[in-house]
Amino acid sequence: MFLNFHTHSTNTHQKSRSIYNVILQESTLEDRSWNNLSDISLGLHPWYINENTATETLDFLRISGRAKNVKCIGEAGIDKLKGAELKFQEQVFIHQIRIAEALKKPVIIHCVRAFNEVIAIQKLLRPKVPLVIHGFNKKVDLAQDLVSKGFYLSFGKDLLYKAQVQEAFKAVPIDKVFFETDDDENLNIEEVYTKAADLKRTKTEELQEIIYQNFLELYI
Repeated sequence: MFLNFHTHSTNTHQKSRSIYNVILQESTLEDRSWNNLSDISLGLHPWYINENTATETLDFLRISGRAKNVKCIGEAGIDKLKGAELKFQEQVFIHQIRIAEALKKPVIIHCVRAFNEVIAIQKLLRPKVPLVIHGFNKKVDLAQDLVSKGFYLSFGKDLLYKAQVQEAFKAVPIDKVFFETDDDENLNIEEVYTKAADLKRTKTEELQEIIYQNFLELYI
């Protein structure tokens, strides 16, 4: 089975298990069709944080996050290029980590030019739940630093084409990674696994087993 750890598409590969991301905003609060999906992540994306309704939305997350089909909290995080005021993003991110801790569920992290802030928050809160950086596309040094601090990394389409991402992937332990298609409707998760297996010099079938075991161990 191919585990697609983070996707915004309900058009999934027939041999895959996918975690569909639900961004909590006015439209998704009103239309609860995502309740019918078997595996979802649920959270306040930094692009869509509304300072006027954030408290109410966090309360909603605290309650709705208990559902069995909610496998992860997020994507949550910090984006210096887009979204609410930075300090408010940080506050909402901290709240979501604390909610995840209470629910004992992993956090999927959106991080743009804010790795120092994310690492500082992790150091401050010392969460026991796993923190997963989604769409990782940076260099080897940062990848190794994050993994050494306990973060997981999820790789997507950039693993197919970007040399620095491929080098970063090869440098980190396979038990600390996941794969995703994110918002790319044309990307098949099997393509990512095939490339990853080639880079790690292993078989795709073996990689499938390892990644699925990584997923199971998030909840131990």
